[in-house]
Amino acid sequence: MDKLFPTIMSLRSMIAEMNRKNLELKRITKTASLLICSGLSTNSIPVDITWRCLSEQRGDGGWLSIVDTMWNTYFLQLLGPQQYKQQIDKAKTFLLLQINDHGLWGRSQRDITRIPVTGILFYLFPDFANNDRLLLLEELWQSEKNSLTYKAAYILMAFKATGYTPEDKTLTGDTVKWLIENQRPDGSFAPWKTHPVASDVFCTSVAILGLLQYKESVLPETFLKSYNWLLSNRISSGIWPYHEIEDGTSWALYALTQLLKHNVVTQ
Repeated sequence: MDKLFPTIMSLRSMIAEMNRKNLELKRITKTASLLICSGLSTNSIPVDITWRCLSEQRGDGGWLSIVDTMWNTYFLQLLGPQQYKQQIDKAKTFLLLQINDHGLWGRSQRDITRIPVTGILFYLFPDFANNDRLLLLEELWQSEKNSLTYKAAYILMAFKATGYTPEDKTLTGDTVKWLIENQRPDGSFAPWKTHPVASDVFCTSVAILGLLQYKESVLPETFLKSYNWLLSNRISSGIWPYHEIEDGTSWALYALTQLLKHNVVTQ
């Protein structure tokens, strides 16, 4: 973890600074959550962020949007599932009321179902998934299959977290195979391999998190190449160049710590 210390320190400074500037709460709680999931003690999270999160929860249990509520709720759950049980339960009730006409979640109740919303929701809160909802997610992925690397990753994360075996018995294996095939030679990922944009830290980190769910089907070289790419593309301050710096960096930190945790690479 010594190699990751500069990243942890940079992210700790970022969440404190973003909170001081009163920036969007979800950006702060999402970063803080991924820091905690990467091994940072909850005691290292500034208490002002927790107070702000609690004070901005609305009477209906939600925050600004479905995605905001999802991350703010997860943040409180990481900090104290019993201490904040009342707020967490109200938030989960709110989220259940935001299911769209399709039966899953998008950015709002009126939105289409979105894999990056429903997939990560099931990964963070497996209790939200039942067989009917997972079947709907499977059917949605069948219609979008082999489209975007991060969508494939979120599908794998959702299926593994919920213990779901798709009706199509080849779907999980095919998704893993397609995701591996879309790794670029240097170990990085973009929205897909031949996409004209450069590889980025977000696509690479989330793709690796997806593949880690089924690591027994992935060659060690796949993980090692991404691990090396992430470390070699980090700048001296411990962060990665990305539009929302804290988002790309926090996903990278989480992916790197998970690679080490699963013993598929060594420092």
